[in-house]
Parts: sequence; structure tokens; C-alpha cells
Amino acid sequence: MIQALYIFQSNTKDLMYNKNFQSDEKLEMFDSFFSALQTFVSELTESSSESLSTIELGEYFVLITRILETISDLVVITDKEDIKEVQKLIPKIIEIIMSHQDLFIKWDRKPEKLEMFDLKIIKLILSDKKLLSGSSLTTDQSTILKSIWEQKGSLSEQLREDLLKKRDELEGKYSIEENFIKKYEISKKLIEISEKLRDDEKFIEYQTEAKSLKDEIKDRKLRLNYYLDKVKESLEYSKYAETYSYLYSFCLKLANFTDPQLISKYRTLAKTLLNRSKVPKEEFRQVIEDISMIEKEINEHLSINI
Repeated sequence: MIQALYIFQSNTKDLMYNKNFQSDEKLEMFDSFFSALQTFVSELTESSSESLSTIELGEYFVLITRILETISDLVVITDKEDIKEVQKLIPKIIEIIMSHQDLFIKWDRKPEKLEMFDLKIIKLILSDKKLLSGSSLTTDQSTILKSIWEQKGSLSEQLREDLLKKRDELEGKYSIEENFIKKYEISKKLIEISEKLRDDEKFIEYQTEAKSLKDEIKDRKLRLNYYLDKVKESLEYSKYAETYSYLYSFCLKLANFTDPQLISKYRTLAKTLLNRSKVPKEEFRQVIEDISMIEKEINEHLSINI
């Protein structure tokens, strides 16, 4: 089975194209693992001076082919048992690359221009069904990670000690942090340190934690946007009782997501809507204006790349 295919610029080692032949769910679940794998194969192309290299990686082989005409390196990761079949396929992949030579030579970092190339690659791989069935890199991450780290050499004792100390500090912060966004950021740092420490168990553990937090953040953002839309809609028609209800629900969904003082501020605004008869008109107009600015304010607080 072909596990993954990458194309790097030979001089810069920038990734121009990648295709992981896993389900979208696995790509999402194991993004830290695939990121580590991608970094590793990029380093391999940098150290390779041959036009063709084969590196063993656990139960897999990494095949590197330098394509001088496009100033690029083709990297294919495949099961050991399929290496001969893949070696026969590589010239056909190169032929497709050469048919899009200008895109790679004059690469402008716009992946959408590679859509036709992508379709041709998929069609080629699909033509050999044997290469799309079998094992998966994700079924034994531990073995793959250990194989990668073995080839990178050992850590100095001082570096290991420093990394362990840093990880202990982060684990302490992670255990008490209640804000999901901050917790997610800490989990990414823990993944990075665990990779440097060659600790496959912790790497996989925090990768799983990060995925769970990422899903929660995405789900919560969808719900927050829903309530914000309802707040704006009800506010537009001066349905203040509905605005109160939606704004209060919005505040509940903000728990573990932002500064408690900000949540308290929004709750106060919501309560003012119910007591509007007792609030001076000028003050009430300011409340309405403040509520209309919540979307912009909260987007700044919840800005995060996931």
C-alpha cells in the first residue's frame, strides 16, 4: 500500500504537495503524527545527495527520487511488501509531474493550482487497487516514531534533563488549566516536547488530548455563532425577551472558553434587557450598542488556529 506521497522543493525543502492515503478522520485524528512524519521525510531529502534513495522506516520504506527538471524531490512512503510495485509506479508519477513542470518550477504557493495534478495522481494510484489496501501508518504509531527517532541520534543528557523539566512544568499547568483554548495550546507544546524526548507514549497521549480539545473548541464555536446570530436577529426586531434568552445561553457556552469577567459583563447586559423599564433611555441605548459589539469582541478573544 502507498501510505503517503510528498513533493518538496530541492533547494528550500518547502512542501509543495502532499497526499496521505488515509481516511479524513485519521488525518484529523493523527495530524501531529503526520506532521512529525512530514518533517522527518523533509530532513531525509535534505541529507540525500543521491538521485534515488531508499530508507527503511519500521515496516515501511521511504523512497526518495530527485527530479532535476522540476528542482523537486518526490517522496513516497510504502509498505515493504509493495516496494517493487511502487518502484514501477514512480516513473508514471514523475511523468505526471513533468506534464505540470511549470507549476513546480514557478511554484507560487497556491495549492489550488495543483487541483488537476492532484486528480491525475489520485486516478493513477486508484488504478492499482492493491496499493490502496493493507496496513496503515496510524495503526502502529509507536513503532514508526521510534524508528524515526533512532535515525536522528541520541539526545544529550543536559538537553533531556531540560526538556523533562519543561514538560513537568507544562503538565502542571495543563492539569489545572480550565480554559479549553489555553489547554489546547499547552497540549501542542507537550506534543512538541514529547517528540523531542522520543517519548512515543506521551506523544500519542497528548495528540489524543489535543484532538479531543480541538473537537470541543470547534463544536463550541459553532454553538456560540448560532446564539450570536439569534441575538442579532432578535435585537434587530426589538424582541428583548428573546435577546435575553439567547444572550444568557451564549454566556453559558462561554464557560471554560474566555475570561470570567467578560462572561459576567455579558450577563449584566442580558439582565439589563429584562429591567429596561427601570433603565434611563441613554443608558439602554448604550447597552444595545454594547450587545451589538459582542461578536467583534468575542472573536478577538477566541482567535485560535485549529
